Amino acid sequence: MANTNFSSLSFYFCIFLLCHGSMAQLFSQSSNLWQSPRRGAFRECRFDRLQALEPFRQEFLLAGENRGAQQYFGNNIFSGFNVQLLSEAFAISEQTSQRLQSQNQQRGEIILVDRGLQFVKPVVQSQVGQSTSDTLNGLEENFCDHKPIINIEDPNRADEYNPRAGRITHLNSQKFSILNTVQMSATRVNLYQDAILSPSWNINAHSVVYMIQGHAWVQVTNNEGQNVFNGLIRPGQLLIIPQNYVVLRKAEREGSQYIEFKTNANSIVSHIAGKNSILRALPIDVIANTYGISKEEAQNLKNNRGEEIGAFTTKVPQASYQRYRAGSEESDLSRKASE
Repeated sequence: MANTNFSSLSFYFCIFLLCHGSMAQLFSQSSNLWQSPRRGAFRECRFDRLQALEPFRQEFLLAGENRGAQQYFGNNIFSGFNVQLLSEAFAISEQTSQRLQSQNQQRGEIILVDRGLQFVKPVVQSQVGQSTSDTLNGLEENFCDHKPIINIEDPNRADEYNPRAGRITHLNSQKFSILNTVQMSATRVNLYQDAILSPSWNINAHSVVYMIQGHAWVQVTNNEGQNVFNGLIRPGQLLIIPQNYVVLRKAEREGSQYIEFKTNANSIVSHIAGKNSILRALPIDVIANTYGISKEEAQNLKNNRGEEIGAFTTKVPQASYQRYRAGSEESDLSRKASE
């Protein structure tokens, strides 16, 4: 990394650390700090307007639409993403991606299942194992082992690695105990050419993304299924992502490297695609009936990513960011027309 980039990163990190004591929900229910009320233009998000973390998790729909007078009003989270990006993330057809967005389907929170559901029932087994006693008496846990420096760039520290897509390293208080003092954690991401990250959200933290090298196309959706950010992130730029906002990232041809600071010493990320995702845990019948797709399409949606975790390879040719922008605008127009 160049010295100029490192100094810039250090400067931004110091600002973020100073403001962390008052860090909180970036977006209230009545206003969006990313968008101006006039013409929907993007504007500056100021640190002095941040408060503490959201005390209650914001709910959002993974499928269907909410058109009643409930807690909130909006579409599911897939509605805020570009159809092409969704197809690349899940390795599915664009037609299936449109079904995920519930476009013109009028599907609410409760649906009628025509032919019943089939669930896999676990087999109860009892195992008797030998209990082993450890010779350690626990005294070593009383000694503090605060390391002041750790190399997050070390490839050997990677938590998730795909030889064709890239690597991801998570640094929290379990690995670097001094982070408990500042109540922060960090994630270092190195994406290869055209790689894409699984759509995900932070369960218990806000995050600040700093682009180190390369470019990445990023789309962010709020809990009402509205796209609140859709743009190309360049080296030296910051992007603030609030708690419970779903984000989708795709590297450009030259790849992408960035670091993400989070406002929790043990931040938790929930994925929507891949081996450790929500959809992988759902029965195929539930997915098929929820999105109104065939069982074959539900099978592809659930398992097309195989054993991949975090960073995925794209199975379609590289698309320019103009295509993503145009596709997103078309999706917005179609949703407004349906409303």
